[in-house]
Order: sequence, then structure tokens, then C-alpha cells
Amino acid sequence: MNQRVARIRIEVRYTNPKIWRRVEVPLSFTLEDFHSVIQAAFDWDGDHLWGFQLGKADLSKFRSVGRFGWGPEGAYEVQLEALVNRGVKKLTYIYDYGDHWEHLITIMRVLDADPKTKYPNLVAGANCAPIEDIGGVGGFYDFVEATLNPNHPSREHFEEWFGEKELKEFDHEHFDADLVKSRFERFP
Repeated sequence: MNQRVARIRIEVRYTNPKIWRRVEVPLSFTLEDFHSVIQAAFDWDGDHLWGFQLGKADLSKFRSVGRFGWGPEGAYEVQLEALVNRGVKKLTYIYDYGDHWEHLITIMRVLDADPKTKYPNLVAGANCAPIEDIGGVGGFYDFVEATLNPNHPSREHFEEWFGEKELKEFDHEHFDADLVKSRFERFP
């Protein structure tokens, strides 16, 4: 039997322009595995708490493999296949409860895996990943505005933090697909 994969869109909520990635992930991946995919897709460093939410449904009601818990300590062992089989199309992933990076996860379709493709697989994406510890969506867009306006009131603060050269070279519309693909190469 062929391996099956889910094509999934991951969008950082409340961003404009939208920051998103489209990936293909084996249905055998657990939510903990998928957490690692999201971390790689957005170049997050994994230093913060994280969790999945499924609307009003309780993830603990889904068949799991191994133990079930919260974030990196407890490890989400619910497989994507269990969610797909129950008709789940959307869920939420939150990373860094201080900055509250909320990601809308949309399971777009299920496909047969291509034997020539290594998974997880990056299909597409748009815009640069947000910067960690910058104050969430509001802090990130304050930073973006400061990179575009030399007279921005926060410009000096960001120059001290990141450096003048980095501010001048920053492009919030640049999506580094090669970086994501190289991070995906680390998966077994």
C-alpha cells in the first residue's frame, strides 16, 4: 500500500500580507512531528511553549500512539491520519504564548506519496517568517515599518537590536524556500 500524505496550508494569523507555507506531510506523522515541521517551515527556534487546538473538540478523544500531553514535555502523539479520518479540516497551532503566534492549519487534501519525493515537502510559501521575541504580530509589523522608514520612532531601537545594515537589507516579502527545504532535509 502506498504511503499517503496530507497537503497542508499553514498561515500565521493576523498578518498582512499573509505569511504562509504549503507543505506535504505523511499521515503517519504525529502532532509532535508536525510541530517540528511548522518550526522548520517558519524558522522558529523552538525555545517557547506550543500547543494545538481543535475548536471545541478535545484532541485527547482521538486515537493516539504512545502518550498524549502538552507541548514538548508531553508530546502530542495523535497521528494526522486520525484527524483526517475523523473529517478534521482545520486546527490551530500556537507558538510562544507570550508573543502568541497563532497559525491556522488547513488540511487541503490527501494524496498518494510520490516515491521520488522526500517528506516533509515544501510546496509553496509567501513572505518572510516573523522574528521571534519581537512582540507578536504588532511588534513584527512595527519592525517592518521601521525598516521601511528611516524616521520611524522605533528605528533607533531596532538598529541597536539588529544592526543598521540588517535593517536596510531586511525584506519582509522575501520567502527563503531554500532555507525551509534545507531544514526539511534534517527529517529522517
